[in-house]
Amino acid sequence: MTSTNLPAIPERQPLPTFGQIPNVPHLEVFLSHSNADKAHVDVVARQIAALGITVYLAEDNPQPGTVLADKVRAAIHRSNAFVVLITSTSINSAYVMQEVGIAKEHGVPIIPIIEKGIDVRALGVLQGLDYLEYDPTEPAEAMAKIVQSLQPFVLRQMPTGPDAGTTIVLVGVGLLLGFLLFAALSEGGTETG
Repeated sequence: MTSTNLPAIPERQPLPTFGQIPNVPHLEVFLSHSNADKAHVDVVARQIAALGITVYLAEDNPQPGTVLADKVRAAIHRSNAFVVLITSTSINSAYVMQEVGIAKEHGVPIIPIIEKGIDVRALGVLQGLDYLEYDPTEPAEAMAKIVQSLQPFVLRQMPTGPDAGTTIVLVGVGLLLGFLLFAALSEGGTETG
């Protein structure tokens, strides 16, 4: 048998990301927050992005000459969900509460993430909504709760049919990998030296 009779070995292709997997819809979440909470925002945004969901942060989308309120309103309107990070800083932010009002006005599902220790009686328009408690000293636990709360949004957007099982398995594996990566990173960041 000569080498010309052997089948060609296909070149190894990288695994697709969520946005590249066929039949997986694009999901976008608006993340409302105070700019003073950058460290917390980065952690939450990374975890949501690990689910294959685009996270919209107004500061990452500069549009010189555009009215900021119009840009934010349009981004909230096109989002599949609105995640609001309430901390001791953002609870008094008029901008954050205005964004919550816009999300309510457009009927966008709201997922409040509230820092441990915040008096929930001070939540204003968010009072009465189920929320996730965020404990900055236990980031892995908080991120697991965020993943769990966003899974229904991902799964509701999943297709049905012959490829649905494969797609759901791929999303599940992605969720697991994202959580494990975050847990590993958070363990590495707690070491003192």
